Amino acid sequence: MKTNRKQTQSQRQLMDSKLAPFIQLREMVMPLDGWLKAVRGALGLTAAQLAQRMKIQTSGLLQLERREVLKSVTLASLDKAARAMNCRLVWTIVPEKPNDSLNAIVEKRARRIARKLTQSVDQSMKLESQELPAEVSNQQADNLTIDLLRNGDPRIWDEIGEEPF
Repeated sequence: MKTNRKQTQSQRQLMDSKLAPFIQLREMVMPLDGWLKAVRGALGLTAAQLAQRMKIQTSGLLQLERREVLKSVTLASLDKAARAMNCRLVWTIVPEKPNDSLNAIVEKRARRIARKLTQSVDQSMKLESQELPAEVSNQQADNLTIDLLRNGDPRIWDEIGEEPF
């Protein structure tokens, strides 16, 4: 199915605005024993009390807390525990780097792919003794970046002999 580039751009802008309040949370580190155990402790709930509220065995709750620390817990389990503590599970996916947005990620990818593609052409031209000046090569990369972004080109996410990020 072909992606509507205007719709994708609008969706990216909308998601950037929705993610903005969560960006600072990227730096937050999970407590060593996990959020579930930390919040339970802060509320003064014992493992037995929370397990009872969740209608599970205490051993099941302790296993849930361990799975959270190991990052093998399900969102459904965390949600059930949060609700049993009169809390709410909030989760999202935010850009990795500070001051990044989804739009910035796409622009950086487009720039990286454009450079890779133009470097390939530059290398071929160099082998044929037709090397372009650096300014021309950079301008071609800039133009290709604009085209990739304007057209919502899926090559932005292709791996061209490099690390994904």
